[in-house]
Amino acid sequence: MAQWSKAKGRPWQRPKLGAGRLGVPRELGNLISACAPGRPGVACGLPAMPRISFPTAIGPCGLAWTGSTLTAFHLPGDAPAARPADASPDEAPPWIRELVARVQRHLAGELQDFADVPLDLAGVPPFARRVYEATRKVPAGQTRTYGDLATNLGELPTTSRAIGAALGANPWSLIVPCHRIVGAGDRLTGFSAAGGVRTKARLLVIEGAQLLAE
Repeated sequence: MAQWSKAKGRPWQRPKLGAGRLGVPRELGNLISACAPGRPGVACGLPAMPRISFPTAIGPCGLAWTGSTLTAFHLPGDAPAARPADASPDEAPPWIRELVARVQRHLAGELQDFADVPLDLAGVPPFARRVYEATRKVPAGQTRTYGDLATNLGELPTTSRAIGAALGANPWSLIVPCHRIVGAGDRLTGFSAAGGVRTKARLLVIEGAQLLAE
């Protein structure tokens, strides 16, 4: 059922990402608008059920899945990670329990490669899928710039802003390692997870990446 705007008497619609938001031109914003963040626990508009939280060396993390794919991952401090879970890790399917163990090892310094973790990409636009796929290829301990990703994707350098916006809407922090993507001049730029750049730097330190200027 449509929600009605009391002010104008017409159905409410979610605004599209375009000029003036995140500094992304409308034609680039349209590439990633379908994957803009919604309510906590939703990956590109899809429900994330069930959901669990679990302890790690840097604090409680959370994740959600549907069937055999991951719908969301939350670092410590993100609101969904702090909410009571729908289930305990012991009640999760084996692949989720294994993923929890891998995340715990990774954040304790025993680095893991999460490129094999299946993601629920339903509803994710093609451009964002390409960005996430390229980001997952960046190994732990290394970084790439937004411009590097644009080049790897065969896009113009100006697309780096749309790449940054897509990564800002990434529902799978750590699993899609957007913390390994840095700004021009190798600067540590904004990070959408709780703690911002400090959290980004902390993850890079765990992975042994050379710290760059903030």
